[in-house]
Amino acid sequence: MNSPVTKKKLFISNLDFEVTSEQLSQLFEEIGATVSVVVASDRETKRSKGFAFVEMEREEDARTAIETLNNRAVNGRPMKVCEDRGKNAGPASSEGGSSEGGRKFEPLPSIQRMQLFKRRRKLDPFTEDPRKSIDYKDVAMLSKFVSERGRILSRRLTGLTAYNQRKVSKAIKRAQSLGLMAFTSIQE
Repeated sequence: MNSPVTKKKLFISNLDFEVTSEQLSQLFEEIGATVSVVVASDRETKRSKGFAFVEMEREEDARTAIETLNNRAVNGRPMKVCEDRGKNAGPASSEGGSSEGGRKFEPLPSIQRMQLFKRRRKLDPFTEDPRKSIDYKDVAMLSKFVSERGRILSRRLTGLTAYNQRKVSKAIKRAQSLGLMAFTSIQE
């Protein structure tokens, strides 16, 4: 049975800045069929950056292109042709890892770069249930918005709207001043 056709991407460097994708396409078409030829160019000046990518239809043609076209002079400059290793691969190294003995760089897939622990947004209980009201006599409810040391928790921790945070703060202060709530809940 025939093996499935595998495409192979090549990286061409040390190109003359005047070389066009048509010239490269003609050069690589002599060896085998190409899928795409892209010469990298600067966004603003539209001038070539001196490197290109060629995608060959067959892997055997790509190997032949590397062997025959590597160091061939085009417009007076010897171009380098090698297998494309991807954007973050870095220089080629032996299979055993880098010479320093460190780990090989492996970029995380996009799913793993996302935030692992999203802070769950707390919802204001007074806006969710309109029957609830803020009352200085409801010490059990007010104690949810006070720390162990008797400090009023911030909006980031309570999830209250600014308006309800002010009302809760006033109710807590009033309950504390009337003696309904302790200023601290720490027992010594």
